[in-house]
Amino acid sequence: MLTRAQKNHFDTFGFLVLRRVFSATEINEIRQESEALLAANRKGKPFFGERRQAMIPFFEHSPKLCKYIEDDRIWELGEDLLGPEFHLNATEGNLHVGDTQWHGGGPEPDMLPSIKIAFYLESNFRDTGAVRLIPGSNNPEFRQHLQILNPQNENPLLTPMGVSGKTLPCYAAETDPGDLVIFPESTWHAAFGGGPGRSQHAINFTKNPHTIEERTYLKNTYENWLYSLHPASKLVGSERPRLRKLVAPLVEMGFGPPAPTPIFE
Repeated sequence: MLTRAQKNHFDTFGFLVLRRVFSATEINEIRQESEALLAANRKGKPFFGERRQAMIPFFEHSPKLCKYIEDDRIWELGEDLLGPEFHLNATEGNLHVGDTQWHGGGPEPDMLPSIKIAFYLESNFRDTGAVRLIPGSNNPEFRQHLQILNPQNENPLLTPMGVSGKTLPCYAAETDPGDLVIFPESTWHAAFGGGPGRSQHAINFTKNPHTIEERTYLKNTYENWLYSLHPASKLVGSERPRLRKLVAPLVEMGFGPPAPTPIFE
């Protein structure tokens, strides 16, 4: 359970870092399962680091990984930051390549609160791929001033604020395996200097919609997406009450299963 101070930090700055949440044994289990899934997605071929490999959904493909979706340490983050009613947006398994430029929410308020619970399987430092966050950019009034950074995604050499993306003022969340970084996707974030094959895994939760406006927003935003908010059949028919609860609102809204994961070639 988060402390009041930790919740204040998240609400004010738009992110939270938790240290040593997973043990070395758990990280080894996650690493072994992840490597096997990603290798199978490549048909056993090596990862050459030419482009990012991403699998969504990810944890659902392995019982040993799926248990972490409902793990008390993960579940309680959803309850503490979103309230008792939330659903699974997506799980991710990524092997990143190179820099990830600044990105985040637009100037409009978030319709529904959400969190990304991200963790890494190797130590990451400021200049070796640690996720960087702009404190306070969870605030839409602040975010409107960051929209001029969007063109850097197409041309990283642009300097709309007079500095490169790499030197923009920020907080670098340096982490070791077992640490968690929690933030909404709307908080502006980036990563620089990471080598090919930098792993990043995430479990994403979103607060359940209760109004017609909120339900319409989810349907319009995600209905034509192939993966996010599309519950895996393994969760819909799971014997685990928490896993069924995480996808029940999605089934009720008519979201079907995710598309088959494309082979990475």
